[in-house]
Amino acid sequence: MNSPRKLENESVSREIETLTGEMQDLLKQKDLCLRRKKDLMAAEDPGRGIYYHQQIHALQMEYLRLDVEAETKRKKTNRLRLGFEHTEER
Repeated sequence: MNSPRKLENESVSREIETLTGEMQDLLKQKDLCLRRKKDLMAAEDPGRGIYYHQQIHALQMEYLRLDVEAETKRKKTNRLRLGFEHTEER
């Protein structure tokens, strides 16, 4: 029979794996957002009146949102790891 501590450790490990996967997805989305923003900036042509300021601004806001979400997941993962290591020492 599994002890409560072992079940808790397995649960924490699964949650860390899930958070890590979600963080990887967010980082990929963030990179894609940055590439799209750079492409739009390169496509602007002030001489011909071609501007993409609204799209660029929206992509910048999305980039920042994704950055915050990824950072939040990273910090949560670190807290879980710290707690997991702390309980193993006991």
